[in-house]
Amino acid sequence: MKVYIVTDLEGVAAITQWDPRHQGDDPAIALKRQQFSRLLTEEVNAAARGFFAGGATEVIVNDGHGAGVTMDPELFDPRIMVFHGKERPNYCTGLDETCDAIASVGTHAMGGTERGNLAHTMGRGIRAYSLNGVRVGETGLQAFLAGYYGVPYTFCAGDEWAVREMQELCPGCVGAAVKFGTSSLSALTAAPARAREIIEEGARRSMEVIDSVEPLTLEPPVVFRDERHEPTFDEENVPEGRRVVNSHAVEIEADTVKQALDIYYGYDPDWTPVWQQDQGREV
Repeated sequence: MKVYIVTDLEGVAAITQWDPRHQGDDPAIALKRQQFSRLLTEEVNAAARGFFAGGATEVIVNDGHGAGVTMDPELFDPRIMVFHGKERPNYCTGLDETCDAIASVGTHAMGGTERGNLAHTMGRGIRAYSLNGVRVGETGLQAFLAGYYGVPYTFCAGDEWAVREMQELCPGCVGAAVKFGTSSLSALTAAPARAREIIEEGARRSMEVIDSVEPLTLEPPVVFRDERHEPTFDEENVPEGRRVVNSHAVEIEADTVKQALDIYYGYDPDWTPVWQQDQGREV
C-alpha cells in the first residue's frame, strides 16, 4: 500500500506567519526558518508513522512548499522517500496509478477563506482556481490530479478551515486539525507534540477509508480557470493553449486535469519517471 503525501508549511501547528525565507539575512530569520522546517518535518514523520501503523508499505513525500527545500532531511523518518528541489519534471512528481491514496500535511485553506490562517491559493496574487466551475485551492487541485490516476484523497492535516474544505470536496476523508485559524495571521494552535499525536492517529485511521473514499473525477473537457486580484492578462497577446477571459482571468481547456496542468506549467507531457524506465535493469 503506497501513500503519497503533499506537504505545505502554512497549516503546521505553531506557525502563524508567512515563511521568513525572503525577509533578509538576519540570523534570527535563519533560526526561525530552521524552526519552521523542523516543525513541518516532525508532522510529516507523525503522518508516516500513522500510515505505516495502518498498513502502508511505502510512503512518498512531496516537499511541496515554496522552492521544495523546506523539510529537514536529517530528521526524515528513515522509511520515507522525499521528492524535493526546484525544476521538477511535472506537477506532483511521483503521483501516479501505483499510489493507493494521497494525503496532505501542513494544509492551509484556499485564498479568500474567512479566518483561514495564512489562507491563499499558490500565491497571494491569485484570487481563485476552479476546475469545471468547482472552486479549488492547492490541495483540491492535487486531489483532482490524483483522481485522474484513480487515487482517492483520504487525509488532511492542517488548519481547521482546510480540513473542512477538503472534507466537503472529498466526503469520507479523515481530518486532523492541529490549529483553528482566527484570522489571516492568527490561530488557536495545538502544542506541536499534541499536534503530532493528532496527525499520527488520523493518518492511521485514514488507511481504513481508502476503499470507501471516491477518487475525484471530471468529465471532459476539463476547464481550468485562474483568476487574479490585479489585471494580469493581455487579451491581445494570448499565451499558447490558453484563452484570456479578461484582464483578471485566463482559462485552459483540456481533455484531462493532468493535460491542463502540463499546459499551465509548461511540462513535457511525455516525461516518464526514470525509475519506470529502469524497471528490470540489472544493477
